[in-house]
Amino acid sequence: MRSIGLLLFLFLTSCATIKIKDYSNDYTQEVVGKIKSMDIKKYEYKFIKNDTVNLVKTTIVYFDINQNVISEKILTDNGTKETNFKYNNGLVLEKEVISANDTAVTTLKYDKQNNIIEEKSTDSNGLFNTTTQTFDKYHNPITIKKNFANKIKHSIYNKYDYKNKFLISKNIIDTLLQKEVVMKRYFDKNGYILKSENMNATSSSKYYTHEIDKKGNLVSKIFHDADGTIIETVTFKNTYDNIGNIKIRERFLNNKLIDKTVYINTYY
Repeated sequence: MRSIGLLLFLFLTSCATIKIKDYSNDYTQEVVGKIKSMDIKKYEYKFIKNDTVNLVKTTIVYFDINQNVISEKILTDNGTKETNFKYNNGLVLEKEVISANDTAVTTLKYDKQNNIIEEKSTDSNGLFNTTTQTFDKYHNPITIKKNFANKIKHSIYNKYDYKNKFLISKNIIDTLLQKEVVMKRYFDKNGYILKSENMNATSSSKYYTHEIDKKGNLVSKIFHDADGTIIETVTFKNTYDNIGNIKIRERFLNNKLIDKTVYINTYY
């Protein structure tokens, strides 16, 4: 199912004519019903190592009756990380992240349209990361500026063409050397990203296409050569519980199972 960050983003921002859906690695449908908790286990299938199976991450998420995420615990081989959320009028004001070696607190600020315009994180050593954003009238971000402890700066500038349904995203990363990447992304009438291509590359650049089902699940992600030849195909398969939420989501690379996520949902 969606990452918790994306769940929160969808819970906390209002609807618009075309609200672009953030894409990282997956799209999945909205949660239905009154969920009390999710126990999420992700398994990887190492088919290059005699089809061995590894449990790589367990995530436990708790919701209140209004379906706000109140806590999240992530367990991996590297340790445990727990995040607790504080709300005011349905908006997250603070996130506290607790791990074995550190505790970090993130505070959030909003504009009058309930868009998140600032996130500031401070750890036990006083180091901080900040993210500031500005938005257009459709609640889509125009500028995103990230500052990682004053050492790494990452700026994103978005221009939207709603008539022709694409956006140009310029990413500038400033460390010792400045790097700029420009991406063009096409979206559908529901705001899902359907195609991504790197504008820095030559005319022979490769590109990705996405297929989304009617529920909002990513069905396939296909990597193409410039002439349209398929290089590789990633597909997804869902199994649902009796409420209609995903209980198993499997991911395949060229028809070979590479990972599986299992959801155990407890309802109010």
